[in-house]
Amino acid sequence: MNIRIPMIVLVVCCLLALLPLPVHAGLPYDSYYMDSNSDTWRQSQAVYVPDQVIQLSFMEPVDLYIDDRDLAYVVDRAANQIVVMNRDGNKLLTVGDTEGQGALNAPEGVFVTGDGTIYVADSGNRRIALFSDEGKFLRAYMKPDSSYLTEEDYFVPSKLVVDKRGVMYIVLSGDNRGLFRMDGEGRYTGYFGANKAEQSYTNWVKRLVLNKEQLEKEEANLPQPIVNAAMDAFGFLYTATPMAKSGIKKLNAGGVDAFHNRHTWHSVKIIDLAVDRDGFLYGIDFDSGTVTIYDPYGSALFAFGGIDAGTQQKGIFGYPTGIALSSRHDIWVTDSKTKQVLIFVRTGFGQDVLTGTKLYMQGRYEESKPYWEKVRMQNGMLSSIFQGLGKVDLAESKYAQAMDHFKEAYDVDGYSQAFWEVRLQWLQRYLIALLAALVIFILAVRYTLNRFSRYAAKRQWPPKLVRYTKELKDMGSVLIHPYNGFYKMKERKVSFVVMLFILLFAVLVKIMRTYGTGFIFNPVDISMINVFSELAFFTAPWVTWVIANYLVCSVKNGEGRFHEVLQASVYALVPYLFFSIPILILSNVVVLEEQVLVTSLEQIMVIWLCVLFFVMTQVIHNFEFVETLKNSLITVFTVLIIWFFLFVASGLTYNVYDFLYQLQREVAQYV
Repeated sequence: MNIRIPMIVLVVCCLLALLPLPVHAGLPYDSYYMDSNSDTWRQSQAVYVPDQVIQLSFMEPVDLYIDDRDLAYVVDRAANQIVVMNRDGNKLLTVGDTEGQGALNAPEGVFVTGDGTIYVADSGNRRIALFSDEGKFLRAYMKPDSSYLTEEDYFVPSKLVVDKRGVMYIVLSGDNRGLFRMDGEGRYTGYFGANKAEQSYTNWVKRLVLNKEQLEKEEANLPQPIVNAAMDAFGFLYTATPMAKSGIKKLNAGGVDAFHNRHTWHSVKIIDLAVDRDGFLYGIDFDSGTVTIYDPYGSALFAFGGIDAGTQQKGIFGYPTGIALSSRHDIWVTDSKTKQVLIFVRTGFGQDVLTGTKLYMQGRYEESKPYWEKVRMQNGMLSSIFQGLGKVDLAESKYAQAMDHFKEAYDVDGYSQAFWEVRLQWLQRYLIALLAALVIFILAVRYTLNRFSRYAAKRQWPPKLVRYTKELKDMGSVLIHPYNGFYKMKERKVSFVVMLFILLFAVLVKIMRTYGTGFIFNPVDISMINVFSELAFFTAPWVTWVIANYLVCSVKNGEGRFHEVLQASVYALVPYLFFSIPILILSNVVVLEEQVLVTSLEQIMVIWLCVLFFVMTQVIHNFEFVETLKNSLITVFTVLIIWFFLFVASGLTYNVYDFLYQLQREVAQYV
């Protein structure tokens, strides 16, 4: 055997072993996007990645502010100073004297105006201290003298923002009355943007049950205090409030929340927020270390980050305390646990998707198209991609394509706009042909019915078929004259074939509505529909109604027998059959502005169904009106009781099955 080949292989393997292994620069955290269709978070590519960690011997960084020159002002509470540095982490200035009026005591917040004036929330000294852009002490604002303020009103500033007029909006520690407002002369001008006390079911029950003396002993239900604030380029104020339904609020000049108290994701333990020049919001949660990006309307878009008290990983927080944004959209975060400042930069994906979203929200749809196309190549699951492309298609008059894109995004409003144009073009092209076809169809139906009537009158039909036909005609009698229809039915027994036909027809209509209702009225993924579940929820109320109605009315001396209750309940479904077909057709031809046509028919159908079930109970059991009303309510309650017991029984059955299954597995391991 030639020994040269093994020797060559050995040498090659040794050389490969000396080569450096590929490095996988995986992030220490996951990134997510908000799926607005299902209202759930789904994993995505990173929109921000850690870029730099700045350590300047901070003792306790608790807040920061970035000015128009991209200079960062970091509040070091334990060191009693404000550190000014640039993007590279070079210290440029230290604000706060060692002694005298310019000495700071446990500062917690900072804000810098356009002219470079530095406002510091000097918490330990209970004042607002002002410094020049060179760090020279200018003046201090103490607690204002005002008849509206008492000695019990403590003035302990923790955060603040200043508008272009020099009016200060100050967050006072533990104060639940809103932002303390003070003008440039140091005069108190009232509180602004206070939160409302959130009502809970428990509090409602207490007010209902407890008397006045007992309520006075209960702990007062107070609003949550604001912990931080920010201001955008247009002067809108944003507040952060932990433990509140609406953790982030956008306040207008009147102090009204422009977000209308909407639920805000990841704000239960929010500690700070920032807003960029495009209006996007960035919030940080000190408990989970999650940085969440919101659109200008407060809807969550992306989230990333994580927390670990003993972390050494770049990009993971120990205890985040503040967040700010540079002009390049870099995210800066202060961390008091690790005593450092972390800088995150946008990825290419993040830049494309957020730029596309910005242009989309500004109505610049055509400009957003190249960004959406690039994002689509990287992540085709984002609904905002298809919304953006749909708007572009609308602008380019590609209405059919726009419908497809809006359908992918489950955007009903956009789909309706595109469908309006498609329908208009179709009607302009085929309206005359459509009217002609309708006339021909009506004439053909009338001619066919006349011919069939003559033929039927001459022919001798089997008795069963005659009976079935008569019983089917009774559906119209029940629908139009319910009392007469049910009285006729009480006098005879309806054939099983007809009842089965009506029930199967109702099931067929339900299936048709499930899969055939127009997207505007049923914006779901049809492939994800479980038809058996849909049919179960459709038939269960009817079946339990039949059983409960018979049982209740039998106890209440009702005259109806079970087969009478059954056949009357079958015929009571006639409005569903009668109205569902036109509702199904209209749902595919009307737009949102015309939805009243569909919703009105839906409401009429539901009301008519309730009327028929009420009338059948009165007629079949021979009750008075009030007695019928009372027994109908008892029947509904009985239906709920039956469902409850079935739910409990199914849960217990599953537990028994799971126990036996686990027992069988344990036994199988030892056999």
